[in-house]
Amino acid sequence: MVKVDRKENPTFTKYDDRAVKDSLKIDFNKKCYLCEEVTRHFEVEHFYPQKYYLHLIDKYENLFYICQKCNKIKPKIANTNSENEILNCCDIDIKKYIKLKLNSKECIVEISKIATATNLDKQIEYTIKVLERIYNGVGSKSDSCEDLRDEIKDTIISFRKKLDKYSMTKLKRAIIEEIKEELNTASSYSTFKRWIIRDNQTLTKEFQKYI
Repeated sequence: MVKVDRKENPTFTKYDDRAVKDSLKIDFNKKCYLCEEVTRHFEVEHFYPQKYYLHLIDKYENLFYICQKCNKIKPKIANTNSENEILNCCDIDIKKYIKLKLNSKECIVEISKIATATNLDKQIEYTIKVLERIYNGVGSKSDSCEDLRDEIKDTIISFRKKLDKYSMTKLKRAIIEEIKEELNTASSYSTFKRWIIRDNQTLTKEFQKYI
């Protein structure tokens, strides 16, 4: 989950209007806010479910860009009360509290809590549960997480090859532009790539300014 800075302010009468969809594509960079897949196959999600929060049904701030797979897998009780509330990536910088790392050998996503905050601890813990469900299939009957992890693995392999190329070549200018693009929050699974940089002192010195 990456920090999303909303800039659009669409005029609309209903949450599924074209104006809403077009604005969400821009604000969320066509990325599912949960799994970080860049996709055209998305749905407009009510962060706080419309069944429980009718007054937010047509509030743009409550509408999120989510892929069809995650919208099916995400627990239906999410954000229905204070015990099962997900961190809002439009308000909170998730990387301060949660770390994502692909364990390539076991092909699972390691999700860890790296900081606490008294007013956010419940949300942090529940967000981790939701991400475990999406990335690792914990508590879900869906097997789409396997394809998702394979896609992340392929993305990470490609990214590491670019890092290796950068370290070996003398002509760094061209490859550094490719790496910058990979680290941009608009790219698929950028959180995973950014943690690769943060976990390596040498890479951090080289690329900190891009993350």
